[in-house]
Order: sequence, then structure tokens, then C-alpha cells
Amino acid sequence: MAWTASGWYVDTLRLEFAEDIAFDLELLTHKLALYTNSLTPDFSAATPAYSATNEVSGTAYTAGGKVVTGTTLGAASGFVTWDGSDVSWDSSTITGVRGGIIYADSLAGNNLIVGINFGADYATNDGTLLVAWSSSGIARISA
Repeated sequence: MAWTASGWYVDTLRLEFAEDIAFDLELLTHKLALYTNSLTPDFSAATPAYSATNEVSGTAYTAGGKVVTGTTLGAASGFVTWDGSDVSWDSSTITGVRGGIIYADSLAGNNLIVGINFGADYATNDGTLLVAWSSSGIARISA
């Protein structure tokens, strides 16, 4: 199987709405980990958690990924939007980057929040791998 879509991990949102876990989307400890196309995200999985299985490796990339900074929540035109600062791995040599998963590193369960399919495989050779969020932000939820 492979990456076919992007999406929210619905059980993490359900746990948050039910107040079974408490995480803040604006918290500056959420991490973006990068994965190969061998990963098949299951957005409906019960209590999805960070795993290093199928995570990329390479120079200047550390397992577990990088913190997403500058996170904000907003609302406009019938959407709740979640945005943050772009994330980059400078002077990196990484191959087979197909997608990324943002997870709540501050929670004991390292709950997965959102998975992003990059649509193609990307690589660097002593260069910068930049994950630049769209003008719509990292992710959004329709009203």
C-alpha cells in the first residue's frame, strides 16, 4: 500500500473532544516526522501513536522529526484552520520522503494529529528539505 490521502487522525480528535486527553494545537511541542511511501496512514485507527516504522533516515534528519513552531488556530469562511511555521532540514541528505505526520509529542501516547501526503517522493543531497504549508495552513476542518 502507500500514501493516498491527507487527513486528521479522527480518534485523537475524538479523545480531545471527549476530554479523555488534553492537547493544544497551538502548543509548540508537536513534531513533524517524515515517512516513505511504504507507510499507509490509517486515519481511523484507534489511539494512533507515533512510530518510527517507515520513517525516513539520513544526514541531518533525527528520528521523531522536528518541532512545528509558530502554530496558530483561526476561523474564516466556515473553516477552522491550523497553521504553523514552515519546517526545514538544512544540509540534509534524505531520500524517499513521501509524507509527514504531526503528532503530540507532549502526550504520553504521542498521539497522531494529522498526516500530510506530499503527492510525490522528495529527496535532498546536502541540501534543504523544506515543508512549506499551503496558504490554507497545515490543515483545516469544515463547519
